[in-house]
Amino acid sequence: MLSELERDALAELGNIGIGKASTALGRMLGGLVTLSVPSVEMVPPDEVAGLLDRALTPPLVGVSERLDGLFAGCALLVFPQAGSLPLVRAALPPDVPADDVPELEDEVLAELGNVVLNSALALVANLLGEPVDTGLPVVIRGSGAEVLGGCAVVAPAIAAEAGAAQSGLGAAALLFHIDLHTNLPGGDGVGVGGRVVLLLDSGSAGALQATLGRYIGRMVA
Repeated sequence: MLSELERDALAELGNIGIGKASTALGRMLGGLVTLSVPSVEMVPPDEVAGLLDRALTPPLVGVSERLDGLFAGCALLVFPQAGSLPLVRAALPPDVPADDVPELEDEVLAELGNVVLNSALALVANLLGEPVDTGLPVVIRGSGAEVLGGCAVVAPAIAAEAGAAQSGLGAAALLFHIDLHTNLPGGDGVGVGGRVVLLLDSGSAGALQATLGRYIGRMVA
């Protein structure tokens, strides 16, 4: 589990990363995007699905990416499905017919998730001085458990370890709580709450805490 100092440091890093993601997302949507200062918690992987269902109200939509490097495992951006379609409409050109929007939804959501996750993770990795590589985004819909199943697609090893967490393996999950708000040129605003989930293998969970300790040491030196 994270100490209070480690949690504060990770929340600060998350805030910096989310700030960069807001800028990148604003360029994509063509307007101002604000993402709230994230709170963070580390929880056992087998508790994540229930936490997502209680906080976000299924059905959910998640964008999942494989992680390598400092955060070896899986990253997820999760929203309530009811809030995802307005984001898709905002990202598409205004001349796209409404009937075509559902067909383009997965492609746009994958790009939105890719922009948020990669922008935030790249900056955090740079600040920590450790590399992070990401794979291609995969869009999954359903309950919290079904969305987490996206990790089985992009990162089978971490999904297997998370599923065996109660057998003594040390996998861990980091949850960043975020609220996204847009102010678009046409006057249309979108507000949606979501979660960024980092599902880490046992080695990465320990390595992350060690890296956070070095980062904290540099900050207080």
